[in-house]
Amino acid sequence: MAADQSAARPPAQALTKRLVTAGVLAPLLIGAIVYAERWPLASLLGVFLAAAAWEWSALAGLTGRVTRAFYTTGVVLTALWLDQIATDGSARRLIAMLSVGVWGGATLLLARVERGWVPGRWPLAINLLIGALVLLPFWLAVLWLKALDYRLLLGLAALVWLADSLAYFAGRRFGRHRLAPQISPGKTWEGVLAGLAAALPVAAVLGAYCWDGALTTIGLLTLLGIVTIGISVVGDLFESFFKRRAGVKDSGRLLPGHGGVMDRIDSLTAAAPMFYLGVILLGARA
Repeated sequence: MAADQSAARPPAQALTKRLVTAGVLAPLLIGAIVYAERWPLASLLGVFLAAAAWEWSALAGLTGRVTRAFYTTGVVLTALWLDQIATDGSARRLIAMLSVGVWGGATLLLARVERGWVPGRWPLAINLLIGALVLLPFWLAVLWLKALDYRLLLGLAALVWLADSLAYFAGRRFGRHRLAPQISPGKTWEGVLAGLAAALPVAAVLGAYCWDGALTTIGLLTLLGIVTIGISVVGDLFESFFKRRAGVKDSGRLLPGHGGVMDRIDSLTAAAPMFYLGVILLGARA
């Protein structure tokens, strides 16, 4: 979820770059999602996965291009391997549950940091492992959502985008109480609360088109949406935590006006596994 900054408005040139980049990427992503076959989305997400792994390797502490390339290749190959072996519902559910557990641990870690805990320097291997645990379930969960129903994947994208937008504008207009000043000073509780409002319209649409449209179903989907938005904020803050430790503002410069790929998918890295697990528990079947 992008920062709901209460700081100065971004320059017009930067805003133009953001809009142009979004205008190019959004149609590609939507087209890949709705296309009947799987390979366009898998390929496009594979590029994002590789770029994000490359960026994470720098945040983790790798400096050499060769070692960063090895790490990036390893992440991509591991993603392809997991996709090949996790072909049944129980295996996919287990991976999603493990990922949600990882994000639960990340939530506790961030809470400790906000209470004043200053973690020491972590071993490089731990930082790299964390990157894999962040990125791999995201890639898999997105593809598995498409396999269930491409409309669910569109719903997740709409949920995160709408929550992101509401949080940004509400945070700028009404933001007074900082959410995590030690990690990301620009985010506010007012922005988060506004973002949670995205859960209801998305739940109503998904309930009508993917389920039976009953009020109970919409209520459960709304609850899932709220939990998904909440954990997406954790994904955003967790990347901010690593960027602060690395002493950088953005994870990269690949996307003009947006920074790096990790800066764009940080919310989804946490939200996608949570949303996938939730719709499975609600009864969705591949």
